[in-house]
Amino acid sequence: MIYQLVYVSRATAEVSEEELDALLDQARTNNARVGVTGMLLYHEGGFIQVLEGEESQVNEIYSRIDTDPRHSDPHIVLRHEIEERSFEDWSMGYKRTGNARDIPEGFHHFLAQGFRRSTEDDQKAARKALLAFKEGRWRI
Repeated sequence: MIYQLVYVSRATAEVSEEELDALLDQARTNNARVGVTGMLLYHEGGFIQVLEGEESQVNEIYSRIDTDPRHSDPHIVLRHEIEERSFEDWSMGYKRTGNARDIPEGFHHFLAQGFRRSTEDDQKAARKALLAFKEGRWRI
């Protein structure tokens, strides 16, 4: 079984394209080394990220994110075991959205409602958005 964790957080400051590129380069290198795959969505200061792999590796990465001063209000939306990876070939897929129309269906919920809720509806919305991303309905 593969462990999958989805979290949301806010950036503590505006993140430039160059900073995001550097962050992604580092994440892709580190994730590939430990067998973690996933994706990252960034929109107007909000992060939504999926991490999947061995549970201990995923939790270790999330622990670093949870204490990273570039993130505020981190919140785990979904954590569970899955049969197969949703992002098998991606050490870290990425999309930065320019406007609300670019946000995939399902994630509007988190960006509009905020990050402090943890309900079954949140989990359903996260799963729906991940499926849309996996199926290629919104990628750069």
